[in-house]
Amino acid sequence: YVENLVRIALSFSPDALTASQPSVMEFLDEVSRLRLIPLHEIDLNTKEAFCIFVNVYHCLLQHALLIAVDGLPNKRSVVPFKRCSCYEIGGDVFSLSDLECYVIRGKTSRATHPKPPFVDGAKKSRTFLQYSLGATDHRINFVLNNGDLAYPQAVPIFQSQVLEEQIETCSSFFLKSQVKIDKKKRTVFLPKVCDVYRNDFGMGDGLVCLSQCIKYLNDSDQLAIAALLNDGIGSISVKFRPSCEQFHANLVLLS
Repeated sequence: YVENLVRIALSFSPDALTASQPSVMEFLDEVSRLRLIPLHEIDLNTKEAFCIFVNVYHCLLQHALLIAVDGLPNKRSVVPFKRCSCYEIGGDVFSLSDLECYVIRGKTSRATHPKPPFVDGAKKSRTFLQYSLGATDHRINFVLNNGDLAYPQAVPIFQSQVLEEQIETCSSFFLKSQVKIDKKKRTVFLPKVCDVYRNDFGMGDGLVCLSQCIKYLNDSDQLAIAALLNDGIGSISVKFRPSCEQFHANLVLLS
């Protein structure tokens, strides 16, 4: 059910979206069924639970982007955008920030001084920690799309049978576009999410974070970094790219 829901959502675009479209009506009918999901029956430590909640998160993000009445999120509006865009799921009302911070990231590290486009969960929503997924994989930082232009526009529909392969693909897709190397300055720039959630990567050590990202890069970039680490000339610096405050108009399905 959830896989079909996000598939419909990702088929929409701002240029071809009217409320009278049969597909839109079907989508809204399907969204209303989320309230019937028996949350108490979901084993939160399973791959299936991970797929359900990440797929619902991406569905809600797509839905919110498409109907953003005040325009796409920006530095000033992204906090209310993420805290006020909600779905009723199993009798509880979850916002984007609730799903991200208290459910999907519930047992990973908390954000360190998050600034737009990153949004921390509202304190009053901490009760949603009861739905925290068991997953603590640092790769969630590469898989969970924030909606801003630093992230790919395309997202997959996560399926438990091929979840590991999908996580690997998303990690590579994201990091290949976000990691930059300045050979002259002996500096590697990692995506901002690695800074905000630095404690998911060896308690914030930049080189440890780099070591967990490097295998997802192109062969040429892997060799360039290895050369800097092993040339005996000096140490390398790991820095983080600036935040991106512009958002995609919509998401699309990763084929």
